[in-house]
Amino acid sequence: MASEMKVEVIYKETIKPSSSTPHLKTTQLSVFDQLSPDVFIPILLFYPNNISSGVVDSIDHPSLVVERSKLLKTSLSEALTHFYPFAGEFQYNFSISCNDHGSAFIEAQVNCPILKILERPDAEILRQLLPTGIGSTQAETGYLLLIQANFFECGGLAIGVSSSHIITDAYTLSTFIQSWAAVALASNSVTTDHVLLTPKLGVAVSLFPQLDFLNSPQPALKFDEEKCITKRFVFEASKVAALKSKAVSTSVPNPTRVESVSALIWKCATTVSRSNLGVVRPSEWSPVANIRKILVQQPLAENLMGNLVGMFSVKTEASGNDQYILSLG
Repeated sequence: MASEMKVEVIYKETIKPSSSTPHLKTTQLSVFDQLSPDVFIPILLFYPNNISSGVVDSIDHPSLVVERSKLLKTSLSEALTHFYPFAGEFQYNFSISCNDHGSAFIEAQVNCPILKILERPDAEILRQLLPTGIGSTQAETGYLLLIQANFFECGGLAIGVSSSHIITDAYTLSTFIQSWAAVALASNSVTTDHVLLTPKLGVAVSLFPQLDFLNSPQPALKFDEEKCITKRFVFEASKVAALKSKAVSTSVPNPTRVESVSALIWKCATTVSRSNLGVVRPSEWSPVANIRKILVQQPLAENLMGNLVGMFSVKTEASGNDQYILSLG
């Protein structure tokens, strides 16, 4: 499928905050920010054009692209005034210089309908919809935030967002995207019920101070090239709800969706291992969790920006714990 499609970058621009950064010109990193790798967190947002093919053919696509691009850039510029570190520059492992350097905005054209990608996602094509690779560094890109707006021939739109892990975890990036969406909706609507989230910037360092030895250059994170298989599983909401009910136990009375689905996949892998090898090989599950509500008291934890994640590990051996996983189902 990748050979049939083409993603062509047609435009690049630096978007600066619509108003100057407030008096705080430097945002200090917390120890969790210092420990975060210098890589980019990617996310893709797909917006199919839900109109009939006959109407699509009559649309003035160049005008539609210009209109949508203008809205995205204008709203991004305004959103950056609330998330000003995103438009700053990294000062090695100590702070972000909030100097209104700006964020990258890229426009690209895709020569296929958006549904062709959504129906059968292809990893190679999906990577082309992002403004930079996951393994890129801030020094290589020159930005802490990069946006790529991909316009499809059917009128659909996919927005690729790459944010430096130095200043964002998944929660922070999600909060930014929600705020950017609220600004875009408000500027294109007569209603005023779009809530703009208020980020708490530069607060985490007072709770989790820096460690001086982390200010010295650290070894670059390298991604080893290995042969691997990536598979995509789609679970309907009703099936996930049923799985959660089935996963309830005395030790886990209210399992989350992630816990329930992860346990199912882990159980299946364990079952396959037993079937193929006659024994269950030792295995490990290492998810990442948002620790804001664990380490920080409310209401301070709400909209607390930066990196506040923790990793825990669950291991099984060939005996004992193996039976516990297989009990699900």
